[in-house]
Amino acid sequence: MVTERSARESPEQRAAEQVVLVVDDDEDLADTCRYWLDGERFAVETAYGGEEALHRLDDDVDVVLLDRRMPNVTGDDVLDEIRERGLDCRVAMMTAVEPDTDIVDMPFDAYLVKPVSEAEVKETVEELLVRSGFESEVREYFALESTEAALDSRDVEELREPEALADLRSRLEAVRAEHEAAIRNREAQLDRLNRTNELLRDIDRALIDARTRDEIEQTVCDTVASAHEAAVVLRRTAAGTLRCTAAAGHGLDPASVDLDFVDEAFDIDGMVEDGFVFEDISEAHRAAVFGDDADALDTVSALCVAIDYRDTMYGALVVYDETDGFDDESVGLFSDLGATVGNGINATQSKQLLNGDSVVELEFQVGCDAGVLARLSATLDCRLSLDGVTRAGDELTCFVSVADASGSDVVAAAIDSDDVSQARVVSEGDEESVVELRTDAEAVLSTAIDHGASVERLTLSEGSGSLALHVAADADHGALVEAVTTAATGVSVVAKREVERSVQSPDSFRRALDSKLTDRQRTVLETSLVSGYFEWPRGSTAEEVADSLGISPPTLHEHLRTAERKLIETYFDELNPAPADD
Repeated sequence: MVTERSARESPEQRAAEQVVLVVDDDEDLADTCRYWLDGERFAVETAYGGEEALHRLDDDVDVVLLDRRMPNVTGDDVLDEIRERGLDCRVAMMTAVEPDTDIVDMPFDAYLVKPVSEAEVKETVEELLVRSGFESEVREYFALESTEAALDSRDVEELREPEALADLRSRLEAVRAEHEAAIRNREAQLDRLNRTNELLRDIDRALIDARTRDEIEQTVCDTVASAHEAAVVLRRTAAGTLRCTAAAGHGLDPASVDLDFVDEAFDIDGMVEDGFVFEDISEAHRAAVFGDDADALDTVSALCVAIDYRDTMYGALVVYDETDGFDDESVGLFSDLGATVGNGINATQSKQLLNGDSVVELEFQVGCDAGVLARLSATLDCRLSLDGVTRAGDELTCFVSVADASGSDVVAAAIDSDDVSQARVVSEGDEESVVELRTDAEAVLSTAIDHGASVERLTLSEGSGSLALHVAADADHGALVEAVTTAATGVSVVAKREVERSVQSPDSFRRALDSKLTDRQRTVLETSLVSGYFEWPRGSTAEEVADSLGISPPTLHEHLRTAERKLIETYFDELNPAPADD
């Protein structure tokens, strides 16, 4: 079986995102914060000390998480330099230093006392990014409020200058009195942000337990409707019409929801526009959605976002709320939610594909125009078969066996092609060679993987051949066939069949692995596991694990690498066992 692994986007692809800089001389903590924040809507960088932070700071940085107590260049020094340079970034002090009245005049935006939690760090960064768009006077108010909240955690009599806290509160009241309307409006905005973020976290937790696509869609609707008026999930049928597959709020029944009005949110290719807001919903549609409750609602808006994963459109989520409209932050967050749900659906179908007793195999005929591999096979008049494929951004890395031509010839021809960014010979043999090719011109394979299919085999001879895909039994096979056959010319479906899988028990897996591992390798693996070496942050370093075993760190790494290779080999052998001898 050909396997596929997703990779995170490269820093270059994320360059347009907002930048968060984590500054702490505790490298483990800095890396942990980066791990918590990575994968959100911003790029995260680290600086392991004040001096390194000063070298990195520029106008590109939007938020700084800044430790106060660092050697040589302290967090206070870094904060002063940020303001002296006139850098327009928000700063959250994140420190074990208990707040005192010395912080009253420090120009930070938030103050976090260690130890900090993942939720606390995420919420602070998200709020500070939103605050960046506020008027300067309103930003000042929220910064003063954060300072007061930090000092309010201390007993007044323990403060160095208690009167400084009273002066701070007077300033806070004066700023609010002068900008009451603007502050109240921004408080409502932050409240919506916090409610939506909490909603997203609830959905993330709920998706962990969801087993099927139907369960995911209903879970999302139930969770969204608990915070808003109602929610529905839509799917496009093969005929191009919309079908409501899940609904929640006001006793909604998916079968009775009329959603013709949502058509305008879709383009001619059936894709949802990025966060389409309906600010004027007809009385007829309100009655259809809310029934007897429609008259009790004042102003209702609806937001439609795509449920997608990479280039695969799974459907759309429509959220109803009693409001004049959804602001940009809500649109962005719900768009992220749609991507999260799409990712969850894709992951669920992938699990079903790996663990199901049976899968559906779709076989396609491919011609010489199907992709770069087919063209190389035609050009060199040779046979190619795909051994494995991994993804990095938009590129696929293909490992290919070659017959009737040398690996060097294939690499040379590939390099001459504009479609291949990198090529090398992995192994050169008299009868068969293996080459590695990186390309963004294998649309058929990319499309299949994006739709949650497993590439079981691809064999080509003199430019044509066959492609076999395995998909979960409850996947949308029609949509996959349409997507694959239109991804490139010369591709047609020739067969669809159900494939039974042999059942592999945990005991058989364990016995197979035990037969491959030496006693020392098994001991090294177990000791590394129980000591927390595989956790992040690590519970034990390699040096500590090696010391407990009475071996050197290089020897530990050698045993670990060998044991990990055997573990991975056994896993894939169990996934794709060799056929029994006749």
